Amino acid sequence: MNVEQILIRRSLVINVEDGFNADGSVKTKSRTYSDIKETAELEGLYNAGNALAGLMANTLSSIMLSDRSELAEA
Repeated sequence: MNVEQILIRRSLVINVEDGFNADGSVKTKSRTYSDIKETAELEGLYNAGNALAGLMANTLSSIMLSDRSELAEA
């Protein structure tokens, strides 16, 4: 049986530091930007994530790319 992956949604997630928990570990806050084109290049997404993080008051923690896909029989 052949199975194919069908991209449903792609999002860029920017995580920034947002203080500390009671145990002293760093809390993070995320901002999600949806409807990212499937053809967008990774370097461009990384650069955009850094640029957007530069507009935020908190320190950048990470940039993530989140894909939601459906698996279907081909």
